Amino acid sequence: MPRKAAPAVAGLGVDLAEVARIRRLAANPRFLKKVFTPGELAYAAKSRNRYERLAARFAVKEAVIKALDATDLPLNGIEVENTDSGRPQVSVKGRRGARLLVSISHTAAYACAAVIAFE
Repeated sequence: MPRKAAPAVAGLGVDLAEVARIRRLAANPRFLKKVFTPGELAYAAKSRNRYERLAARFAVKEAVIKALDATDLPLNGIEVENTDSGRPQVSVKGRRGARLLVSISHTAAYACAAVIAFE
C-alpha cells in the first residue's frame, strides 16, 4: 500500500502579544469589534483571564496573517475556537480550504501563538 505524502508546509507565523496592551486597547469597543468575532468575545467573557484569552486570540490572528502571507485579511475574519478537547482551531473567512495548525500559550503578562499553514 503506497504511503500518503506528508502535506507541504506553505508558511509559518509566530506572534507575541502583551496582555496589558490588549487590556488598554479593549477599553475601546471599536477595537473589540474590529479585531474579535462575537464568539471570541463570548468565550473570553466567561473567564477570569479575559484579557489573557483576548491577547492569545490576537496573537493567533497575527500569526495566521504571517503564515498565509496575507496582510489583506481583516482580523475579525479570522476566528479562533476550541475543540471539545480544548485544542485551538482556526477558520479564515474567504479561505475555506486553508489548512492551519495552531498552538497558543499565555501567562498573566504575555500570550504567544504559532501557526503552520499547509498547502
